[in-house]
Amino acid sequence: MTALRRFFRAAAAASLVSTAASAHASSSDPLVTEGATLRLVTAGLADGTGKLRGALEIRLDAGWKTYWKEPGASGVPPQIDVTDSINVSAAQFHFPAPEWHEDAYGAWAGYDETVVLPVTFTVDDPERFSAVEADLFLGICETICIPVQARLSVEPGMAPDDPADAVLVESAFASLPRTPDAALGVTAATREGDMLLVTVATPKGQADPATLFLAPGGGYVLGVPKPHEAPDGATIFEVPVLAAPSGAAEGTEMTYTLTHGDAAVSGTFILR
Repeated sequence: MTALRRFFRAAAAASLVSTAASAHASSSDPLVTEGATLRLVTAGLADGTGKLRGALEIRLDAGWKTYWKEPGASGVPPQIDVTDSINVSAAQFHFPAPEWHEDAYGAWAGYDETVVLPVTFTVDDPERFSAVEADLFLGICETICIPVQARLSVEPGMAPDDPADAVLVESAFASLPRTPDAALGVTAATREGDMLLVTVATPKGQADPATLFLAPGGGYVLGVPKPHEAPDGATIFEVPVLAAPSGAAEGTEMTYTLTHGDAAVSGTFILR
């Protein structure tokens, strides 16, 4: 069963929530839906390259969860569409490190407390007026998952109603996983039959376990990575390959997030 079909089957007992909130300000009005309150925030104007920073605040009610960019074998990732915007042609979410969760439909990666997703908007002409009309699609989960469609509107550059909005955006970007280095990151990845073997480096002398999250793309569907210690002391994650594209070969690039204690890194590796 595909991730999307799993998601809507889990939501069969719930109706689709479709809502809209607009504001002529740099931040949208809060939008309250079952299980969460959503708010879209921008800070300032686009830079000279047309990049504008913003953030989607997902304030979850107690006991509710939402998905990471690659939830696993069940669920769908957060999506944003700015087609109806003025002078804004694209938007991209960035993701803080998630955690693994498990329910009746399987294990999936996501968040079980309030999370702020940084957003980079592409402004076509930084010298012209712009307005963001963001159509969002999220899964908000308690015992079942409710698909939430919402439109949030902002006008970048207008004075924020709350000066803390600018701090929220900056903090969201600052909290993203850092670039991998020799102390923490993936060092090798191979496929052996129906399993990926991903070797990672972690800081020496620290007992905290590492946790790996993969966003493979390209038609791959992967199971939950399980860590094992190699004879040389390295950590190797065994990752079940649940589905792979026809003719999948060496050289596939995959993105990942790796956590170790309070540290987190995000990067890419090439499957050998």
